Amino acid sequence: MEMKKGMRALSVILVLLLVSVIVVPAVSADGNILSMDNQINSGAIFEIPDYTHDLQTNVSSSDKTMESLSNEYGPLNIASTVERYDIVQFREINLKTDQKNLLKVTIYGIEYNMNLERMDFEDIDDGIDSYSGSIDGIDDSIAIFTFDKNLVHGSLQLQDEFLFISPVQNRENSLKTDMPLHVVYSSQDMKQPEKPFKIDSDRLLPPEIALSETDISSFGSESVELTRGWATVYVLVATDDEFIALESNWVSTAQQYMAQAAYQYQRPDIQVFLNVAGYDASKSGILSGDNRLISDPLGLFFDTFEPSYLDGKNADIAIYLGGNDKSGSEQGGSWGYSCYDDPDHPGWHDYCRYAWSQMVADVDTIDLYDGSYHARVFCIIHEIGHIFNADHENTGGYNQACCWFEGVVPKYTVMNSCYYGSNFHTWEYSSLDYHGDSTHDNARAIELVKGDISSLV
Repeated sequence: MEMKKGMRALSVILVLLLVSVIVVPAVSADGNILSMDNQINSGAIFEIPDYTHDLQTNVSSSDKTMESLSNEYGPLNIASTVERYDIVQFREINLKTDQKNLLKVTIYGIEYNMNLERMDFEDIDDGIDSYSGSIDGIDDSIAIFTFDKNLVHGSLQLQDEFLFISPVQNRENSLKTDMPLHVVYSSQDMKQPEKPFKIDSDRLLPPEIALSETDISSFGSESVELTRGWATVYVLVATDDEFIALESNWVSTAQQYMAQAAYQYQRPDIQVFLNVAGYDASKSGILSGDNRLISDPLGLFFDTFEPSYLDGKNADIAIYLGGNDKSGSEQGGSWGYSCYDDPDHPGWHDYCRYAWSQMVADVDTIDLYDGSYHARVFCIIHEIGHIFNADHENTGGYNQACCWFEGVVPKYTVMNSCYYGSNFHTWEYSSLDYHGDSTHDNARAIELVKGDISSLV
């Protein structure tokens, strides 16, 4: 079904014609809607009727709206590459956790049914739940949402674009606002990188260890027998003081991103339950108090969350969502599966359990890595992929990232070494089952080693 998108200007004209007879409900400084009745649809590109209040719509990054909103609600965390967006608020949405849910939604002013079912990648009783599903009438649509009282995190993958929904106030101001502010925008309303940039180094080495070419070639060989059936891998998600302060609630933000990762790992050609063992802020002050958080965040993470700590949390692997801009151009890092098990280097084993992903824009590549929803999720799935031995493009063998064309538009899988932006990059691993071939099959690499990763603790 083709999406209709050219309704914003018409909505503005209609509002001007009707303004003399319609009273728009007032919104107080703390975000309370004084009257929810008889609202007009002012044109947010995504709404959940009866639960959504449009505060400002069709906002251009070049106008004064953000400055005005920031004066009232505090600084808004909107990526610099988002050129047009809506600002909305949500009432609390209570979905059933034990059965399928149907939500009425509007997309570009057209009503659809969104089917959602609770995801099973974590079982933490904190009132925050994630759901996946699809939109009736839109082929191949993917909906992933996390609901945390009146905070809503979501992504909608449609035929030719993504829609993103995220809270935008920081922790301090969100707690002061009864109905926190959210941004809603399309990937088509984002400035795309003018050139690609590398997300990480090709292969990080443990401290003071040199890896020879012979050592490298021995890992992930096709002589390893495939691990059939499902494997369960537990992930500890940690962060620092800066990311906690940046987000309305860092836990629900992290959960939404892990929901995106879990969705990819539950594909039938991978069959990994990527379960969250916990969201851990107990050492956030230690991370933030060490100068290595901008020079060597991955090494700092390893030293702060030692392997014995991961064992005590029943976590096979761990990822650090960093709230600081690392010096240099890297936005992620992991030592990867190459450290897993070599009899000549037994000390390498535990290094493969760790990954770091930057959650803020890179000042050195501000128009490239923008810290947006799409970029964050890309970086997380990419670095976790290295733990499972998924590799970049042009590395030889079967375990390579993939590029293909949809018409004249190039598309890239998630393990590509360079990030090209939300219009070109997917969150998928290359695979024979969807995008890939016999020499571009990251899914096979993950399948080969998932048994090893699931037995780390």
